[in-house]
Amino acid sequence: MRDYSDVGVAILAAGSSSRLGRPKQLVELEEKTLLQHTIDQLSKVPLRTKWLILGANALEIVPLTNLGDFIPIVNEHWQEGIASSIKAATQEATSNPEINHLLVLVSDQPFLSTELIENLLLKHSKDREITASAYADQVGVPAIFSRKYFGDLLELEGDKGAKRIIQKHLSKTALISFRNGEIDIDTEEDIDKLKQQENESYG
Repeated sequence: MRDYSDVGVAILAAGSSSRLGRPKQLVELEEKTLLQHTIDQLSKVPLRTKWLILGANALEIVPLTNLGDFIPIVNEHWQEGIASSIKAATQEATSNPEINHLLVLVSDQPFLSTELIENLLLKHSKDREITASAYADQVGVPAIFSRKYFGDLLELEGDKGAKRIIQKHLSKTALISFRNGEIDIDTEEDIDKLKQQENESYG
């Protein structure tokens, strides 16, 4: 088994899900919440340090989630946008001298898999700068950043996510294809479409 002990992982799950009107982290698909699915996929990967960045609805989410070995971190500035959660995660990674790389991902990509995470880690172990996901003619998370780019992550503001850093350093970025990675949950219509796909696949 490869040693990824110098890679920390942070699930960004602090948003209020304002468009959905209820915590998207707790939306159930195939009898499991989106957040639990994300945690479970990562539980199979040998990463030593794992953070769950929470904010809005943290008190509701934690009792309904099996955190495993994830450490919950409450981002008090979640209203400022996703950049504040990335900062919170990066600050944790920066303060830990054993962490040289940070894997960043969100909790509402229902097609996230252990296989994808392992492919990202394997690719990153060879290139060691930035390794990102590619889907639907775009790049984004899940993505891994070496410590060299922690400063860039800490400078993000508002709703500017990690994609901005990836695009800025695209020549230094290795890409892994993430099938259906563009599909996330923002509205009830998104949920209905996914459930319809589930029914068709089982039909």
